[in-house]
Amino acid sequence: MKVYVLENGMNIDSVKNDLISCDDPDERFNFPSWTVLIRHAEGNILFDAACHRDPSRQLPFIMENLHMTEEDDPVFRVRQLGLEPEDVGTILLSHMHPDHFGYIDKFPNAEIIVSDDEFTCMMRDYALNRFPFTKDFAYFIEKKLKWKLFPSDEKSRKLVEGVTIVNFGRGHSYGMLGLLLELPKSGNKLLISDTIYSSENVGPPIRMPGICKDPENWLKSMENVLALAKERKAEIWYGHDLAQFETLIKSTEGYYE
Repeated sequence: MKVYVLENGMNIDSVKNDLISCDDPDERFNFPSWTVLIRHAEGNILFDAACHRDPSRQLPFIMENLHMTEEDDPVFRVRQLGLEPEDVGTILLSHMHPDHFGYIDKFPNAEIIVSDDEFTCMMRDYALNRFPFTKDFAYFIEKKLKWKLFPSDEKSRKLVEGVTIVNFGRGHSYGMLGLLLELPKSGNKLLISDTIYSSENVGPPIRMPGICKDPENWLKSMENVLALAKERKAEIWYGHDLAQFETLIKSTEGYYE
C-alpha cells in the first residue's frame, strides 16, 4: 500500500471563526484543500474529492476564495501518478460539503461510500431547499453515481487490508466518516477530514468551529478521534490544518507506506 497526499489548491482570505473560534470575528486565514489516494493491491481508493470550480453550480464566495490551478485538479494529480480516473474503484467521502465532493463524478468506476445519516439528511435538505448546494445535488442525481451508504450504527469496518472506515457520527455535519491507515514504515495515520478542522480546535483550550451541525456531538466525536489515535498510535491528519499540511509529503515528492 502506498498513500499519496494530493494538493488541490488553497482557500484564501476565509473567515477563521467559521473553522476555529477566535476573539476577533473578522480574523481571516488561509487553509488547504486536499485529498488522499491509496494505491492498494485490492483496489485504489480516493479519500474525498476536492472542490470543483464549475461557476454554473459553485457558490460565488468559494469561487472567489479558492486558488486552484489545472494541476490541482484531483484527476490531474491521479494521472501524475500513472493512473487514470477509471482506475479508482472506491471514493470514501467524509461528508457532503462542496469542498469535499467536487470531483466525485469524474471517477466513473468508483463506488462512493458515504454515511447513511449524511446522505439521507442532505438529500432531505436538498428536497426542502434548506441549503445552498442545490445545484450540485441536482447535478449528481442526474449523473446516477454509484452510492453506497455506510450504516449509521456501524462504528468501523475493514475496507481492504490495512484500511479501516471509521464512523465519527454527527458533529461538523450529519455524519462524518474517516479512515484508519495501518502503515508499517510510516506509522499509522488517522484521516478525519472536517471531523476536526485543525489541531487548534483541540487546544487547549478547546475551540469550537463556527460551522457545526451538532456542537454536543462534535465534542464527543473529537474525544473519539483523540482516543482512537492514542489507542492505535496513529497520527491525526486534520482536514484544514495549514501548518500540518505544509509538513506532509505531497504526491509530487513521494508517498507514505
